[in-house]
Amino acid sequence: MRSLLAALVLAGLATPALAAQPSAASVEAAERAFAADGLALGIRDSFLKHMADDAIVFRPGPVNAKALYEKRPSSKTPRLEWWPQRVVIARSGDLGLSVGPWAIDGKRGGYYATIWRKGAGGPWKWVYDGGAEADASRAPGPETPATQGRLSAKGAGSAAAGFAQARAAEDRLAAAARRDAPTAYDAALSADALLTGPAGTDALAVDDLVGRRVARPALMALTPRGGGVSAAGDLVWIHGEAVWRADDPKAVSAHYMHVWQRRPDGWRLIFETLNTDP
Repeated sequence: MRSLLAALVLAGLATPALAAQPSAASVEAAERAFAADGLALGIRDSFLKHMADDAIVFRPGPVNAKALYEKRPSSKTPRLEWWPQRVVIARSGDLGLSVGPWAIDGKRGGYYATIWRKGAGGPWKWVYDGGAEADASRAPGPETPATQGRLSAKGAGSAAAGFAQARAAEDRLAAAARRDAPTAYDAALSADALLTGPAGTDALAVDDLVGRRVARPALMALTPRGGGVSAAGDLVWIHGEAVWRADDPKAVSAHYMHVWQRRPDGWRLIFETLNTDP
């Protein structure tokens, strides 16, 4: 994580002036263009077209998405559809989150999450794409415009400062989750947070924080491994490993992706995807 902080400092030095009021509509447009290409080009070719060279997916841990998808044959089957239900953008207009339902051959499944990154003068490219269990049966359809999440009132001063602050919040969550995971999440989550996964939560809506609290393991070990941050230092994504014990004496392993946002009351966890490892 130290090498990541050093890279963030260098990246911040090359960042242009921050936009005054960026719109999350640009994140929605990027997601819908990606989804349209998914139908027109198929999964492999559309994913390669819209991903950054350093993009990751979980299989079950993080792997380079480009290397993974380049090995796959081009195909337009199965028919994978998805659409944004909520989009969030950083104050600097260079990092965004898109969350929404997906369907295969017309049958709805769970929810996807995409982290989008925009370089200076360049197009949006995704740097993380994944999905996990959540009830998509009652989600709005693809014709419904996505809701725009809150915009941070101010940044942290720099990308490096923002990442360090969010990482400290992540560490506090991890330490508390080892003692009492439901209470730890209560303290970290924003009131408008969305949660997907782990396995067995496919009947719960993404915004059912009460139901998901009840389903939360009593004790969890969370180990962050990497992530990224906006130039403004107000939006941070962190991925890592999670381990807990359920009814089975064998430990359950998972990989998670968290999105933290700088809010007036401090850093808040606004999104989690928790992918149970096979």
